[in-house]
Amino acid sequence: MSKRKSDEAYGELRRRIMLAELPPNSLLDEKTLQQSLDCGRTPLREAILRLAQEGLVMSMGRRGYAVAGATPEDLQRGYELRRELETFIAGLAAERRTPEDMERLDAFLAKIEAEMETHEGNVTWELSIDEQFHSLIARASGNQFAQRYLDSLYGLSVRSLYVSQVPITFVREEFDTYRLLIDAIRMRDSAAARAAMTAHLTVSPIKAIAQKGLRDKAKVS
Repeated sequence: MSKRKSDEAYGELRRRIMLAELPPNSLLDEKTLQQSLDCGRTPLREAILRLAQEGLVMSMGRRGYAVAGATPEDLQRGYELRRELETFIAGLAAERRTPEDMERLDAFLAKIEAEMETHEGNVTWELSIDEQFHSLIARASGNQFAQRYLDSLYGLSVRSLYVSQVPITFVREEFDTYRLLIDAIRMRDSAAARAAMTAHLTVSPIKAIAQKGLRDKAKVS
């Protein structure tokens, strides 16, 4: 029971941090979180420690824990690493995928087509689907270390866009890219898989923030 509650608390707290509902550097009030997450102190602490390992939460000593802060440079460095790592992983997936991997990837595409209309505009669903996509590619790569690092980098990179209030692309807009990448993996075309992943990860946080600033400035003037 405690483990299940811990997983639930982790998932919801991670979502709030990624969507910037809990802003950077804000202290985590454990009593308030226990109430809003409907969990006890131990499951909450377990969830917070997991988030700390991912770099989304930081210890403040006797003051407890806070949402990790990030400079624009931090956001860019994290994005750079994620892009290079995921491009490499996509190439490996094309080389190493198994028939079982293809079954999972095809089932994933079918799931999106079946649910897209119903969940349009549901940000939680959108993020869940995109994260599933990257997780399945990592699994198909056959590299047991891939998922470990992607969990952290995914959360940090998505949070950077929400913190900066930069519009993200949604599943409907990314569906063709998902299919293109999965087809490249099916054909064992490593170069095409890498290219498709690079095309998917096109939003540079620093560039997007700068563009948003120019748009906001234009509106004011």
